[in-house]
Amino acid sequence: MIPDNNTLQPAWLLHRRPFRNTSLIVELFVPALGRVGAVVRGGRKDPLLAPFTPLWIELKSAGELYNFRGCEPRGQRLALQGKPLYCGFYLNELLIRLLHRDDPHPELWPLYEQALNALMEGQCLDVALRQFELGLLEEMGYGIALGYDIHGEAVRPDGYYLLDPQQGLLPAGEGYHGNDLLAIVNGDWQPAARKTALHLCRALLAPHLGDKPLKSRELFREK
Repeated sequence: MIPDNNTLQPAWLLHRRPFRNTSLIVELFVPALGRVGAVVRGGRKDPLLAPFTPLWIELKSAGELYNFRGCEPRGQRLALQGKPLYCGFYLNELLIRLLHRDDPHPELWPLYEQALNALMEGQCLDVALRQFELGLLEEMGYGIALGYDIHGEAVRPDGYYLLDPQQGLLPAGEGYHGNDLLAIVNGDWQPAARKTALHLCRALLAPHLGDKPLKSRELFREK
């Protein structure tokens, strides 16, 4: 079905799975709606319905799952391959696992597109992931102030801090080095700061991801 140009919305497809004989159930990320599920009748052979293809879509509300009325390309599909592709799957999986359906988060839209563009460039993949993770945590209300401890005192470059994912940074005699925390805040992605950011983000995400392993991380291990 050709979509109505007056009702088109930008979207990214996060995931798809077969439904009945020829249809799909898709998870979409839409700036005005957040993460939504939709039924695409007869959509299995539509080449546009793939991750990392920028889309214009038309949806019709129909209960828990929308009816997918049609789509057209909003640009060329991002040709992610190898590690950048697995990183893209990781971004999508984070959105699926952390966002509730029909809960708009328009501030996440530019963060997601910036992360995808960084993956396309193929450089500093870990930095692109950390920036997205930190932005996602902040938008979801799970972020912490990396420049201050739980007492409101500024992080000292020569200090050490432990992390309480619910409260924030606690001054300690060991743990994360203050200089690395401040480097993350200032966007100075030196090797030590990148390692610290990896451990911090995993610790902050863990309570919200639960015990179920991320499939995208398993792809990295297999490779």
